Amino acid sequence: MWNNEDEIVPDEGLARRGLLRLALLGMAGGVLPASAFAQGTPKAGGTPKSGGKLTIGADADPIGLDATTVTAYSSYDFTSLLYTGLLRWSPDMKPEPDLATSFDQPNDTTYVFHLRQGVTFHNGQAFDAEDVKYTFERILNPATASPNAPLFAGIKSVTVVDPFTVRFELSAPNAAFLSYLATNPVGSIVPRGVAELNTKPVGTGPFVFESYQPNQQFTLRRFANYYEKGQPYLDTVVFRFFKDQASITSALRSRAIDMTWFKDPKVSAQIVRTSRDLVSAPGKTTRTFPVWMNLKQKPLNDARVRQALSLATDRKSCLETVLGGSGKVAAMVPESHVGGYDGVGEMPWYKTDPAAAKKLLAQAGYPDGLDLGDYIVVAANPLDVACAQILQQQWAEAGIKVAIKPMETAPLIALWLKGEFPTLMSIALSWNPDPDAIVSRILSTSSFGKALGMNDPELDRMILEARTLLDRDKRAAAYLAIQKRVADQAYVLDIYQYPLRWEAWWNTVHGYVPLAANIRSYVRTTWVDG
Repeated sequence: MWNNEDEIVPDEGLARRGLLRLALLGMAGGVLPASAFAQGTPKAGGTPKSGGKLTIGADADPIGLDATTVTAYSSYDFTSLLYTGLLRWSPDMKPEPDLATSFDQPNDTTYVFHLRQGVTFHNGQAFDAEDVKYTFERILNPATASPNAPLFAGIKSVTVVDPFTVRFELSAPNAAFLSYLATNPVGSIVPRGVAELNTKPVGTGPFVFESYQPNQQFTLRRFANYYEKGQPYLDTVVFRFFKDQASITSALRSRAIDMTWFKDPKVSAQIVRTSRDLVSAPGKTTRTFPVWMNLKQKPLNDARVRQALSLATDRKSCLETVLGGSGKVAAMVPESHVGGYDGVGEMPWYKTDPAAAKKLLAQAGYPDGLDLGDYIVVAANPLDVACAQILQQQWAEAGIKVAIKPMETAPLIALWLKGEFPTLMSIALSWNPDPDAIVSRILSTSSFGKALGMNDPELDRMILEARTLLDRDKRAAAYLAIQKRVADQAYVLDIYQYPLRWEAWWNTVHGYVPLAANIRSYVRTTWVDG
């Protein structure tokens, strides 16, 4: 429960009632330890100072600002400062209280959250349990087309017990539920009755939207009525947009920006090595680079063609050439996403064998090879383009031709979500709060799975069962089995896993905590010298 406005102490009743279950959840997927609601302490240097401006170099504009409907990872930096949820991630990536002060769990499928009082949205509207109910009913409403709907599909009901108590009933145990609630923007609460959040965001976060000039900058100002005493320290946060790593590097060196992140580990290592006053934080291996396939159309509706693509792929060569080995060959779920899972293991069709790939193509009716047409990649990510070029060369050795088509992020995501790309597309997955968030994308009952043309009832069963497992070892085994089935049918070609970002900031910036989730929610605890 809350002891005062800026300190949390564990609820004794919660500890007595849920100690064993919380321990199991923590082992299952990094969800919650027994000390579930112990507040994390951000690292800082000296006494925090109020005021000032932080300028962040960003590599992509936001694509939408409505927390319920946003699909682009480039928006998450902004939603993480504009919105908050019932829970949030601590510095060591454990869920901790935010808009909820505590919760009770009478059984495996019931959660009763007790809410913080005296909270207001940026428009002055008071926050209460009705907003929680509204948010999740909006997520689950098919008309909203929220990408988070599959993650919360197990919610049977959300009931307002009183203005500051809300009860969730799940249809089955869900080991990922608390992780989803802690993740911004997945679990972010939006105000009922407020429209146009996509361009005029209104949340309960530490900063208020001020202005946005596309391709130039995005400005936030301190929310004077933010509920954590003394925070945020900064008056203003400005994101300046740069279209390439060279421009970001130049801006950082000249101190035109205070912090940024790099996509390329080689660039990060070089600038940190030559700039004595820079602080750096290497990323964690949480991102996967996949090749998505449109399974609805010939020839990719034939598993033999997909398997041939997998055999024609030299994943290790891609990893070494593009990332200098900063990562590892991957299946769908990065090893950091579930306790007890220590790597890819042996996956079907992962051995590089162009001759065997040609035989499969011949069996499928393509003895002379085939042309798959456009292979769409994110133009703004040079690492993705570089990997695609290597894959193009590798596949050509097996008689498979593709034409690489770089595309801007917004239209690319629109095509990806609707499954309207011709044959192949690569859009890398960012950090996810749980392995369920990754594999649930390819459920044949999900909107994205339908768009891809997924139709595998047995895989659906495996995915739905895995999310109910609370035992760590059983859960790790379940996700390994899921990945082997995906690899065997080559529904998705995963190439490698690697850190999403390598962060860097000048030593005049204090109190900032980089997260494995690679969102900057701890700008709320950041302060600057001068």
